[in-house]
Amino acid sequence: MKPLCAGISRAITRLTGILLAAAALSFSQTLPTAKSIAAEMGVGWNIGNTMEAIGGPTAWGNPLPSQTLIDSVKAAGFKNIRIPAAWDQSADPATHVINPDWMAQVKQVVDYCIKDSLFVVLNIHWDGGWLESRIDSAVNDPAIAAVIKAKQGAYWRQIATAFRDYDRHLIFAGSNEPAVENAASMAMLNSFHQIFIDTVRATGGNNASRTLIIQAPSTSIEKATQLMTTLPTDKIPDRLMAEAHYYPYQFALMEQDADWGKVFYYWGQKYHSPTDLTRNPTWGEESYTDSVFNLAKTQFVDKNIPVLLGEMGAIKRLSLTGESLERHILSRRYFYEYVVSSAMARGIIPVIWDAGGKGNLTMSVFDRKTGGTYDLGLLNAIRKGAGLAKLPGDTSAVQVATGANAMKILYSEKDSSYGQVDLGALKPDFSVYDSIIVRAFVNGSSNYDSAGTTKYGYLSLSLVTMSKNWTWREATLGTLTMNGWADYGIHIGTDTTVVGDLVPADPKKIDFFALQGYSKGYHGTIYVDYIVFKTKAGVSDTVYSFDLSAPEEGKGNVESVGLIPVGDVASDQEWMTATKGPTMGVRRNPVARRVFNATSVQGKLQATFFAETAGKTQATLLDLRGKTVWKGEFPSLAGWNTIAIPALHPGLNFLRIQQSDWSVTQLISP
Repeated sequence: MKPLCAGISRAITRLTGILLAAAALSFSQTLPTAKSIAAEMGVGWNIGNTMEAIGGPTAWGNPLPSQTLIDSVKAAGFKNIRIPAAWDQSADPATHVINPDWMAQVKQVVDYCIKDSLFVVLNIHWDGGWLESRIDSAVNDPAIAAVIKAKQGAYWRQIATAFRDYDRHLIFAGSNEPAVENAASMAMLNSFHQIFIDTVRATGGNNASRTLIIQAPSTSIEKATQLMTTLPTDKIPDRLMAEAHYYPYQFALMEQDADWGKVFYYWGQKYHSPTDLTRNPTWGEESYTDSVFNLAKTQFVDKNIPVLLGEMGAIKRLSLTGESLERHILSRRYFYEYVVSSAMARGIIPVIWDAGGKGNLTMSVFDRKTGGTYDLGLLNAIRKGAGLAKLPGDTSAVQVATGANAMKILYSEKDSSYGQVDLGALKPDFSVYDSIIVRAFVNGSSNYDSAGTTKYGYLSLSLVTMSKNWTWREATLGTLTMNGWADYGIHIGTDTTVVGDLVPADPKKIDFFALQGYSKGYHGTIYVDYIVFKTKAGVSDTVYSFDLSAPEEGKGNVESVGLIPVGDVASDQEWMTATKGPTMGVRRNPVARRVFNATSVQGKLQATFFAETAGKTQATLLDLRGKTVWKGEFPSLAGWNTIAIPALHPGLNFLRIQQSDWSVTQLISP
């Protein structure tokens, strides 16, 4: 006969286990449903091009997020922040163990948001495309599928464990923009979603009932209605959201015209141009937006699956001028207002994409360096769409006034030299300005030295200030576009350690302001249409229009400075005969110089292009937001050339082929 005390002890132990299990089960169900959380999330904002940047958070030009920045986002009326994050680059390639320092860095950014009671969407972003770009490959190769599944499980096990005790404000998103085109790939994507869900749930604690987000095929609402007919299973009901993104391409992202269509400058019926008819949209406006969001409502929202519109936005085209620019700015604001309003009316959570950066072709709302508001007019449009009151200090539009003439700077050919044009300190106080935009056209060649020998030279341009006892400070305009107009933006900063910023020694008392060129074997012409100074409140001031007069003669290899009608710039070839160097034929814009027949062959992009001369050629693959995905250099022959580069990013991309005096960019699809 067994002692009674031992039996009582075992009974108590069993009872304790039952009570603990019940308590654990109860605890795992304490977080609200996805529908309940969606009702609290309002409109959101992305910390783009930062925690997902390949090479580290500052690799793509943004500083580390700060509490000041997050406080500004909170004060602006946003209720959720999406944190795109890369993990694969910070993990052991063999064991998939995430570097603890990286986990701590991500956790710090999450904590900034949680401190302000903001909802946080933390995902695994593009991250080199280890999942997103390889779904089709995984369908055909079990070994690839096995690697992806192993990483998906390992990474989410570690992420979920690290954040297990966070409350309802933290939401996990399994991926970003998984490339899916057919039913087989959709089934494979669902298997990855299933691993994400099961792995997070298995970590217990608040993760047992945490809301999780799964991505639509290619984050397309239209594709979701066709392919996403079944969803992965979840142990607990009503804790899933679906994610889609929204960029009506020709207005939102397209940078240059293509054979199949033109860039749209304006959006919304009331903002159509009565004269610039080819730039009015033929699709993608109000009725299209409503119809797409209605699909999402029917497919998901009406079935208690909220939808996160994880990214939406449209680039700002500051290369436009006059009435076209004003109409574009106002219509772009209306686009944000309408999309936010239409989405929220259907139970969809809009999240604004913001990749940092300023000036032309950006989507920024906030100044990443100061944490303050960068585009108050855009912010107020977003607030209006979300039903919030307008913040004070708004301006109606960006005003850029320019004249009929441009400044023409003619350069002589020297082996290695500089060219300087003193612009005059027309604005001695830079402290009220946020950035400078230079609209310029670069023409000429850097293929020859002064003896006529074929070489590969270069040209770079900078803006220069001198102040505080004539202290020299400058910042480069960056990569130059040859044989075409382009807008170059420079941020005016206060920290000399920030690469790319113009940081005057005394921003309140500028004594000297100039355009500075550095070159080797370059002869040609630089044309500047205007130089715009933009304030921190979003007001633009055309400080230099060069309509009536040009600066005095320049220094270095500047032969002359004068004026030329803007309309004559593209055909001007004076540099061919007026500057020192060998006689050359006109080399501008031959019809055959174009990328064509870019196709995907065995996991690589194969592109064929025409080059007039042999030489060093650079190929750059960029995504639709202008982010460099791959870059390489190679020798090319005179005539037709074929190159193969890695197909690292799904969907539409830009491929830029460039030699020293020309470049061409074309939209391609791998």
